[in-house]
Amino acid sequence: MTSKRRGSGVTFVEVLMVLVILGILLAVAAPSLADMLNRRRVQAIAEQISTDLAFARAETALRPLNAVRLIFRNGSDQSCYTVSYFDTSPRCNCLNTGDACMSATTEFKTERIPKSVGVSFASSAPTGSTAPSGTVSFETPQLTASPQGFSVTVSGVRGAQLKLELNAAGRVRTCTPNGSFSGVPPC
Repeated sequence: MTSKRRGSGVTFVEVLMVLVILGILLAVAAPSLADMLNRRRVQAIAEQISTDLAFARAETALRPLNAVRLIFRNGSDQSCYTVSYFDTSPRCNCLNTGDACMSATTEFKTERIPKSVGVSFASSAPTGSTAPSGTVSFETPQLTASPQGFSVTVSGVRGAQLKLELNAAGRVRTCTPNGSFSGVPPC
């Protein structure tokens, strides 16, 4: 009597079918994953800017003779900002390599975000503002922001946007201009 011997394991065709199905699933999931990562980066950078705006306001309260200024800049390869003591002119430029401020100004912190991260930001002041472009300062004794109505919009390459608006008291409000973040109020 001859017995049929049955092989155990999987065939080449079965392995190919599993690989094709995995490839299809990855192709469907990859854009969603990239969108999620970009939204998280936008959120993290917006939170950092918000924290630094609150820090500048608090630091102004501790140093009543010196207001604190944030200067935002955009270059071809990065977005950046510097938190520094206020002096008579905006002598800080975070687009410079090394220290952003000249010796006459005290630099607290400089943040540089390379464009390769997929996130950039742009600041804006209300029409008619006399403040230097891209600059907001907190002044004593009220700790208010100047110019009033200053905002920073953080944007990702995949469409995610968060906007940080300073109110009259110098506090930060976060909103989304294009509805790309659920749970965040629209602007």
